[in-house]
Amino acid sequence: MLSRVGIQMARIAVLIILILSVGDVTRAEVGVDEICDMGAARHWCDCNMLQEVEGIWKFPEDDTFVLVRRSALDDDRYDIVAVESPDVRLTPGENIGYLERSAVSRSFEMALYRNKEKGVFGELGKCLAEYRESEAAMVIKRREVKLSLNPRWILPSFWRMLKVSVKDPLESLPRGMIKVYPESVKREVEYL
Repeated sequence: MLSRVGIQMARIAVLIILILSVGDVTRAEVGVDEICDMGAARHWCDCNMLQEVEGIWKFPEDDTFVLVRRSALDDDRYDIVAVESPDVRLTPGENIGYLERSAVSRSFEMALYRNKEKGVFGELGKCLAEYRESEAAMVIKRREVKLSLNPRWILPSFWRMLKVSVKDPLESLPRGMIKVYPESVKREVEYL
């Protein structure tokens, strides 16, 4: 009888060791530092309970893909991690900025590093980012500085009546990120 109990205990011990070792492998596969490509970022998203802003996003202006994930240090902060970029200065897996919750539920402070010298990120550029769930977009609103100089006071009175202004519609085009994965809104037109 004693040998039977010993065999069962040995089996249980081996089973526990196997379960623990598989758990460690899974944690290593989806670890924070292992985001090195789009496949790893998708795997991270599939293996974690995501909040509304977490996932893979694309900056359409420069074709850069990033992973937005909860910060390990602060519940109200999300790290922005580079996944794919045509910019050779950005290495996949690097933390290139953050989103931080504000008092308004869908508004965030966004900070992105502006430069990188000798492998070290420098100055942070900050702006307001608004999450639009219906469009699966994060719209960035930057600071605007306007300077107006009116040279008409120099001209004779007849020329003061003439006013020419040009407005470029591209200036009013929203800038920001588009959520790519997990997809919550279909962005493509479906033909029947």
